[in-house]
Amino acid sequence: MKNLLGYLTCVAVAILLRVYINGSGGTLVLYLLAIAFVISLAALLLTKHKLVAAIKLSTEISAKNEEFDADIMLLNAIRIIGAVSPLEFKTIVAGGRQQSVSIKLKTRYAGLGTVKIKSIRLHDYLGIITLHLDSSRYEKAVGKIKIMPNIPDTGSQTELLKATSENASFDDNESESDENALGLTGVPGYDHRQYEIGDPLKRINWKLSSKRDELMVRLDEKVTASSQAFFLDIPSENHDPMFAMNIDNIVEASLAMLSMLIMEGFESEYNYYLDGWKSMKIKQAGDIIELQNDLAAIAPYPQEKRFAFSHEIGKTAPICFTACMATSQGDFSSLMEEFNGSFVVTRLSGLDKQTENMWLVDETFEFRKMT
Repeated sequence: MKNLLGYLTCVAVAILLRVYINGSGGTLVLYLLAIAFVISLAALLLTKHKLVAAIKLSTEISAKNEEFDADIMLLNAIRIIGAVSPLEFKTIVAGGRQQSVSIKLKTRYAGLGTVKIKSIRLHDYLGIITLHLDSSRYEKAVGKIKIMPNIPDTGSQTELLKATSENASFDDNESESDENALGLTGVPGYDHRQYEIGDPLKRINWKLSSKRDELMVRLDEKVTASSQAFFLDIPSENHDPMFAMNIDNIVEASLAMLSMLIMEGFESEYNYYLDGWKSMKIKQAGDIIELQNDLAAIAPYPQEKRFAFSHEIGKTAPICFTACMATSQGDFSSLMEEFNGSFVVTRLSGLDKQTENMWLVDETFEFRKMT
């Protein structure tokens, strides 16, 4: 508006010059102003037709809360002007040349992040006319960055580990004869003693402990448990920042549980969707690091792929970490119908207890069974 008023003022002055001072001089000024407007408009329309935008990020993978640069590259532009805030910019580009504008961004939540151009406004040289480009013109100008989740150190949570170990099946040869396990039984692998602080929880014989009303620990080094199956459920695309935070929390909660189980000697099987359903055996700390790198690219998956894992569940008591929220109650209801196991949800989800085997994890990654 300011530039338009200035242009109209110049036209008015040229008219006054032509009428009161010099007719030919005023006519020449009016002619030049008209030529300038036509050239400016032509350049604007040419730019609208030929403008190409692209985004290049300074890194492909990053930790949370780290800065990175996003370079916005503009080709074949005559003049591009934006606003003046941290996520908006203005630049001038000569025709046929490339201009790169760098802005600083900061990672926040784990998973696959995308950087997109929200809008482009074109102004002519004189600043009189403004055009807004159709977003379809630059929808392919997207930069992607993988943001690694943290692996929380939550220590040992006895209630959680006990529930998890009860899900795992131990050797069926363990029998009622374990009652005299405090002495040598003569049967290799089934001697017991009273639990002492620091003993791995996977060695607790819960059946014998319930009979004796005290914790009893197996002495056999060869006692093994079958893998506990975990599934990560991120049901739908949602651009609400609260949903992104919830995904971040549930992903890190699953890593926290895996870390606890590894410390206690348990093996796990972790299932997640990344260009198709994948399964990873978690046997040692290094496996969690590998999984952490994979989960840096995690994102909501197509609805039709959500329950593709159902027929592959071979465990009797799988655990599902779900990013469902109370605002998407239908997603959780569908999950309960398809998934026969336990569920872990975040406090942020706002979900209430809806099934017997439901656990809540808070922002400090403390797990408790919902009652």
